[in-house]
Amino acid sequence: MERWPNVPATARRAKRVRRGVVATLRLSHLHSLAGELGHWRTSTDVKELAAAKGSAIVLPFVKGLRLSAQLIYLLRKELRGMGLEVDWGHLVDDAGDSCSPECDIIIHRCGSVDEWDGSEKPVMHFKFVKQSCAQAVVSCKSFADDVDVKYVTKLRSYVRRVFLLAECCAPQKVASLRKRAREAGYAAFAILYTFNEKTGERIIDEEGWLSFLDTLKAKIKRRRRA
Repeated sequence: MERWPNVPATARRAKRVRRGVVATLRLSHLHSLAGELGHWRTSTDVKELAAAKGSAIVLPFVKGLRLSAQLIYLLRKELRGMGLEVDWGHLVDDAGDSCSPECDIIIHRCGSVDEWDGSEKPVMHFKFVKQSCAQAVVSCKSFADDVDVKYVTKLRSYVRRVFLLAECCAPQKVASLRKRAREAGYAAFAILYTFNEKTGERIIDEEGWLSFLDTLKAKIKRRRRA
């Protein structure tokens, strides 16, 4: 894990890992996204404005959309050359009779059954994808405090591989959330950074992020060979 710049180090420093060019490029996307979202979580100005107003300055729902949208762009880069698409939408059963729960991110092939607002410059782009075309789904959370077991249970009747990615969680919860996610049926769990609500300390999880991307790509490759 890498500590945020200008944040006091209160825990033991992680062992230094030398990065190559490709790994550094992959991590630059993580740092950019985590930095943007983390600012809204910890900025003193934002907190004071929210307290004065009596509500959030930017709605959590809107920040959640920003998180999943940016992850879609990032995964499109990660998966380019594999003949796959990455979109927000629903999975539709192959009989065309029912839809899955909403999927923050669908990794799929062979296009979509239909799409909403798929214009040249869409305000929203939501796709309906056949379940047989789906390779994996990534569920996104803002602050992870628990694992949604009902969601993954429902979704796995449409797609085998469901991944869970959160913006952040408490530092002491990482291991238990990863174990809970595995037991619930998620293919992998990761966070962008840990966040200590008492001290404001944030630590980017570089190793967890790279491992998550590698696991996702490896499982998709195995799925396509099967």
